[in-house]
Amino acid sequence: MEMKWAKRCLLALILVQGSFGFRKKAEKGLRGLPREPKALLEEFEQVLGAEHREAAELRLHDFEEDLRVTFKALPKNPRGAVEAPSARYALHRLFNKRHGWQIKGLETAGGAWDAESPVLAMGDRVPSQMRELFEDRLGSYGLTLHELAVLAATMEKMFEKDVDERLKIVFRAMKVNPEDKVSHPQAESLLWTYVAVFITGSPVELLSEGEVRRALTHFAARFPRHVETKALLLHITEEVAGVNTEYDFQILRKILSIFGQRLGALEDRECQVMKGKLMTVEDRAGSGLVRLGEFYGTNKLNFHFTEGPDYLRANGVLDESDPSDPKVMIPNYLASPSNCVQPSGYYSICCFDECEALMDQVEQGLEAPMSTPEKIAALVSNLPSATQRGNRTLSPRLLGLLDEVANHHGGMVPLHGRLFAQWMHEAYPRECNYPSAGSTSRDRFAQTLDVEHVKDEERSKYWNLAKSRENSSSTETTTSRWVMKEELVDQKAFQAQVKSSLKSDLTVFGTLGFVGMAFAKLLMPSRPNMKKEI
Repeated sequence: MEMKWAKRCLLALILVQGSFGFRKKAEKGLRGLPREPKALLEEFEQVLGAEHREAAELRLHDFEEDLRVTFKALPKNPRGAVEAPSARYALHRLFNKRHGWQIKGLETAGGAWDAESPVLAMGDRVPSQMRELFEDRLGSYGLTLHELAVLAATMEKMFEKDVDERLKIVFRAMKVNPEDKVSHPQAESLLWTYVAVFITGSPVELLSEGEVRRALTHFAARFPRHVETKALLLHITEEVAGVNTEYDFQILRKILSIFGQRLGALEDRECQVMKGKLMTVEDRAGSGLVRLGEFYGTNKLNFHFTEGPDYLRANGVLDESDPSDPKVMIPNYLASPSNCVQPSGYYSICCFDECEALMDQVEQGLEAPMSTPEKIAALVSNLPSATQRGNRTLSPRLLGLLDEVANHHGGMVPLHGRLFAQWMHEAYPRECNYPSAGSTSRDRFAQTLDVEHVKDEERSKYWNLAKSRENSSSTETTTSRWVMKEELVDQKAFQAQVKSSLKSDLTVFGTLGFVGMAFAKLLMPSRPNMKKEI
């Protein structure tokens, strides 16, 4: 009897294992659709030659590691690849985290993500074969982590070629032949001229010698951090070229490429100073908001915040939930174009987005494109920022808003959308931007660094308004700027992920039901045959 019982248990366990094994095989078959394309680097070599493949391969490991966490958390197609909107989002995050770069074509317009391919960010300077290769891959298959890293490495190589073109403009303007080697003093002059001309957003047409010299003359006045910038440039020159007495074009190009990658860290020091100054005059401690009059109160801050209200409004910096009392949102201001420099035609260098590091930790903790509000709340409550302590108790309001987002999506919270970004702003108002709701364009490359400055009468108006309300913040009810409007990074992929999860759950329930019946049947004691009574 005991032997029969053991055999039945063993058979039941085999059924369980077999059922789940069958499911895994079925899922593996689905992931293989559509048919796997040829290796991207192999195609790369066929279309563009071995040189391009080798240049991409050199950087792949670093890019894969930097993309891994975000990639794992994004919704994917049956091949396990991300589609165009998610690829665009991941690359935007990557370059911002690495260098503080905002890439033309990768950032959002008014906080909304659309289906535009990240390859559009490459522009017309990229060989058409390269664009076609990536566009075909994205449209037909999506991109795996490895393939996304190939695209990132290709883009960074392309940005270096942009340095070539701009450096040639400077050589021409300074009447130096790019084929010639130059002395140490000449090299310093060419490098500094490049920085002075392009870091302040000068146009990329053929510049005359007079225009270049004017840019040099005005550079110190237009760029307060010129001393620190020059020190960084000289340090990189020594690092790359050592004690060379002669420099060729390629060495200067390498120096400027590294300079573009490191300038963001230097700029971010100034961003942190600005953030600290603004936090001293917050409307309420920890709110991340500064009344517009206090923002313009330069005597108190010993800092020059001069952007006009219209400019701030157009760039998503003003909180006007109470129109009679506009406030500057600190993280949105730090991310505004007036705090960026443009050393390349492809990207501007802006303040590092502190919310990126927080999102990395959320993605790493959840490892999925969506999660329950309970899991998110538990993770975020233990997640510190530069100004927010960890191990805190989230307020009932924050928990309620997270539940609202979950209810909007049938019980789960998608991590890569406007509503979750808005919730992260509520949880970390000094670090995370408030995402615009709507189609207001915020293309940094449509803006210039010569911003519209505040007029004296506007300054006085808002200063007087701030003084009149100075002691009212603790008694007045705070007007909420929460807007229940969703804009997912990749709506189509998210919906597919939800359907896939539902099917997966049904498969599990069906399997368990089948196994349950098998257990019941196997474990049921056998009944003796009953003879019919006559």
